[in-house]
Amino acid sequence: MAKKLTVYVGIVALLCSLFAGCGRKSTAGSIDIYYMNALGDGIGAISYEMEQTKTEDMVDEALQRLATDPDDVDFRKTISGDVQVLEKQLDSGILSLYFNREYSDLSGYTEVLVRAAIVKTLVQIKGIDSVSFYVSGEPLQDSSGALVGSMSADTFIDDYGAETDSLEKTRLTLYFASADGQSLVKKNMDVYYNKNVARERLVIDYLLKGPNTDDAKSVIPSGTKILNVTVTDGVCYVSFDSTFLNANAGIASDVVLYSIVNSLTELDTVNKVQILVDGASTMPQTGIGFKLGTSYERDTSMAMKATEREALVEGAD
Repeated sequence: MAKKLTVYVGIVALLCSLFAGCGRKSTAGSIDIYYMNALGDGIGAISYEMEQTKTEDMVDEALQRLATDPDDVDFRKTISGDVQVLEKQLDSGILSLYFNREYSDLSGYTEVLVRAAIVKTLVQIKGIDSVSFYVSGEPLQDSSGALVGSMSADTFIDDYGAETDSLEKTRLTLYFASADGQSLVKKNMDVYYNKNVARERLVIDYLLKGPNTDDAKSVIPSGTKILNVTVTDGVCYVSFDSTFLNANAGIASDVVLYSIVNSLTELDTVNKVQILVDGASTMPQTGIGFKLGTSYERDTSMAMKATEREALVEGAD
């Protein structure tokens, strides 16, 4: 059953310029609190030592910090004004925040910044996997009238432009390696991004970041740098640095290849994909199991649901 707590706390504008720290979970100790910067066009994280140890109490404490001006003059409190959190419910890792009507007065860009800052702060607390927003008792909708739904840290990209009209929302369809590395897992992710960033680059950014689930993982080795992502005549050229050649152990080479190819060809701008390393189309003894500089078309035959993989394994016994 949902655990209910009622808390009244003022809140208004917040967010952006997001960096590391959101991935960790805390039962106590230090977390990052995301504050609005002095110009009001982004946010920055400031480390804070929590006093509380229970999940619900830590949520209260984090919201209180968001409503307090930090000592750093480059930032200001992210919770202020007439907006209030009237109620909280925590159930099965989903934290629901119920706001008063005044939340709907937040402008589009500022509202997204507010939302992202709150979510990125709160999902660091152990026991909270995602956050849902409600306004006047109704699920939050975006500017197009679509339900926003439950949000995790990965819902929001880590860099926004300073201009208030630069933020857009898109749904990415991405393919990650299954937990056993032998097939592909298809994931849909709703993300906000700077419209000046090409969607092809956005896809690779999120493939590198990886999914926020236990049933899938990134095929791109940690620490890999994305050198360039371009599209010419429907062919997307993706150039990684040589770290890409350090293939993740246990992931089939076709899974690595078609994780990238299938994710990019979900876009209407891409028909084929070429993968390069350090800008080169050939590399001696790569060990990655497929040819660099070759144009590959999509192949979703390896994209299987976990239940289908289990059925195949059981059938083989």
